[in-house]
Amino acid sequence: MKSNNFINQIVGKTVDKIYQVNFNENKDNDDYLPWTFFITFSEFDMFMEIEGDFDGDHIKINLNQLSELKQKLKKNDLRNEPDLWQVYEVKENENLGELINKPILKCEYGIEKDEFTINENKIKGQKEVFTFIRFYYDKSFLTIFEGGCGLSVSDDKNIKLNFEETFDKYLAE
Repeated sequence: MKSNNFINQIVGKTVDKIYQVNFNENKDNDDYLPWTFFITFSEFDMFMEIEGDFDGDHIKINLNQLSELKQKLKKNDLRNEPDLWQVYEVKENENLGELINKPILKCEYGIEKDEFTINENKIKGQKEVFTFIRFYYDKSFLTIFEGGCGLSVSDDKNIKLNFEETFDKYLAE
């Protein structure tokens, strides 16, 4: 089972910058969802990497050393290549940008159950991947989840995540 110890490390930290990897040179008119977010924190030597779009159902979440960020940004920024992805810095007026300069009060996240049933079929869960992560800040929250073809972000308190019966929810405070 995936340990939540590394998620506990960001609780109380203030979001500094957020970068997203997306497909188009004009992200406002982009038909594709971003597939990676890099989130840095003030006075913290690690950054969070959230990756989607690898299986259509799950996200990967890792904490990496801040010294690795420059290399990851460079690797994902192919703006000089036609029709390839590039890195954008998220602005505060964007949905995900609502986290910038806000301390993370707690995080809720989902990890698949060991085993679950869909349409009378028993399925083994994938305990090494996440289904969503929700960041609580101020009196609000943002949920990041796989949107089927990239990462989706929502501030809807009534959001219905797909296949909720297949994962357990955890809370890092």
